Amino acid sequence: MMERTEMIMSRMEELGLSFMAAGLESFLSSQVNQDAPLAEAISELVDLELIPRKERMARTRLKVSGIPSGKSLEEFDLAWLKGGLTQKKFAELSSLSFIERRENVILLGPSGLGKTHLMTALGQKACLNGFTAYYITCLDLLERLHRSRDQGKLKQKLVWFGKPHVLLVDEVGYENLSPEQATLFFQLINTRYEHGSIILTSNKPFGKWGEIMADDAVATATLDRLLHHSHVITLNGNSYRMKDRMKIGVVDF
Repeated sequence: MMERTEMIMSRMEELGLSFMAAGLESFLSSQVNQDAPLAEAISELVDLELIPRKERMARTRLKVSGIPSGKSLEEFDLAWLKGGLTQKKFAELSSLSFIERRENVILLGPSGLGKTHLMTALGQKACLNGFTAYYITCLDLLERLHRSRDQGKLKQKLVWFGKPHVLLVDEVGYENLSPEQATLFFQLINTRYEHGSIILTSNKPFGKWGEIMADDAVATATLDRLLHHSHVITLNGNSYRMKDRMKIGVVDF
């Protein structure tokens, strides 16, 4: 019996099933005198390999996503806001169903209300639940696209940015774009249109996007694609970053 077990373990290792191999002996011992159906027993054995492998893949997706660490949906203080995001909408976003439907999430509002926190927390949860995600600020995104265009590789870079299930673009509108940058941004939005989700943060309402992009026509075309399948959330309230200081009286508004 021991020789047969060792042979099975060796073959599992050859197949790359290292977790199953490591847990085989204890698994077989646990099955003694149990009346569980064979299919149920096999399922438990497969889980020895599947669960750690899924966890490892999730950690890898999170590592390569570029998402800043330390932010979770559980830590987001929804009660601090004074409007713009209901508990129902928060739960809907947290379900990640918008990614499956390839819809966008647009988070608007002044600085300090937790837009980036919410965006990165959604991205982190996406990575842990089988989706690929990538985080980048708007200006870094445009710099990479500009550099790729100068190298004659813009198409390849746009394809690359089109691959993640969800692309997180932070700080749109914090600086006005040149006409060239606005065109590159439109091309990015157009590439992902109906192919993958975008979560985007901006401190400017849509009425100001013509100024941001230095061209009303390009702004209109960009918003047309961005908003077609989207959840637009305008956050209201006091500075989310300052809430703890305000609670203890360090900051007075």
